Amino acid sequence: MLQLAQQFRTAWKESSLLVVTTWCLVALSTFFGPLDISSNAETMTVGLDGQVACKLLIAGMAFVVGAYGLLTSASVRQTMTTLPPVMVLTILFLVLLATPIAISGASLAVALINVAYVAFIIVALFTLGLRGMVTAILVGVTATMTLALFFYVFVPKYGLFPELLADGLVVNRMSGTAHPNAVGRAMVLGGLATLYLVRKGTLQLNVAIPLAACFALSAYLAWSRTALVAGAFGMCILFLDRLTSRLGVAAIALVALLGVVGVTSIYVTGQEDHFVGKILAKVSKSGDAEEITSGTGRSEIWAKGISLIANRPIIGHGFNAAPILMLEYSQATHNAVLHATLAGGVIAGALMVCLLLWNVFLVFGSEHLLLRALSAFTVLSCLTEDTILETFPGPCTIVWLTCIFYPVLVDATQIDMIEAERSQRDRAEATETGTGIFGRPGISGTT
Repeated sequence: MLQLAQQFRTAWKESSLLVVTTWCLVALSTFFGPLDISSNAETMTVGLDGQVACKLLIAGMAFVVGAYGLLTSASVRQTMTTLPPVMVLTILFLVLLATPIAISGASLAVALINVAYVAFIIVALFTLGLRGMVTAILVGVTATMTLALFFYVFVPKYGLFPELLADGLVVNRMSGTAHPNAVGRAMVLGGLATLYLVRKGTLQLNVAIPLAACFALSAYLAWSRTALVAGAFGMCILFLDRLTSRLGVAAIALVALLGVVGVTSIYVTGQEDHFVGKILAKVSKSGDAEEITSGTGRSEIWAKGISLIANRPIIGHGFNAAPILMLEYSQATHNAVLHATLAGGVIAGALMVCLLLWNVFLVFGSEHLLLRALSAFTVLSCLTEDTILETFPGPCTIVWLTCIFYPVLVDATQIDMIEAERSQRDRAEATETGTGIFGRPGISGTT
């Protein structure tokens, strides 16, 4: 612990003020973005309190850093004119057009905050690189995990989220710092970041193993099935090269063989109906298998969202409309495309589809393991959750913007070369001196 503190002190001395500020803002945004500590499952509204004041302060500082980058860096300005940033800004502009008739008075502020983060994330990528971004995100989600587990164990009034299901059944899920779905997504992203840093040789196993175990436990307690499935998909993509190796194929074949043997034995004994029913009941929150086969209620939610979009197909209802208009339908559209369409109209929805297709291309076409894994997680998560373009950008929005912006950065090839050289140097220094989890004194991945 003392060694880690010494590394941060060294980082402050050796890094520029812009690098340290940007790294801290990414970590703080990751932690504070989805932060919503409450003692019961209240209506999702946005008001001015201490938590929101902190978020506004962080967003304001992010705006200052983004504006500084735009004014001083030609590369940042050129990157802002590439297609992905332009498409995101167009979605936000369409939401701004809905401001005069927006359902929520917070719509204008939310749109402007997201505009600020578009510039900020581009500046952060130029300043920190991918490794710097992922270490900052990891610190943020680790803080989220620590606080959520603390509330869950010691202050259940804040740590448990009582979710009301059909027939009056209440299921308690871990929340603490935000809605359980948001906590689950953050935990899965923390697990993916940990595994990526292990693969890159930046994070040592004696730190990574307990950290990954805590993320896995927290994700299970939050029980966001979408996050768990999306995280499993992202993990498979992260280790796809290992899975397609000779050893990986042998392991997959062995697991498949054991699965076939198990299923066969179940059918031979005539227990297939009982077994399938138990599995579905376990996966469902209520214990009712029909909850899974009906899409966990998503079909009704999507139908309601589509009907609201049909009322204003061109302009949209603005941000934060779902908590008001969909009060009886979980207060969210539970789909990123519907989320953008409800806020900004069908053009915004079409642009979101294009951006998610860009993510799909990155899953299989990117040269970066991190972008492939995070894009895989984002695409799957966006199918059944809003996930991105949050009220205050948190880990999911930051990760999404990182994935879609990094491949179009001006001079991205040069940044890759610099990061590769630093990665090799860090491994050599770690071997010689054991500099710790960041590989070298200072914040990893700075450019």
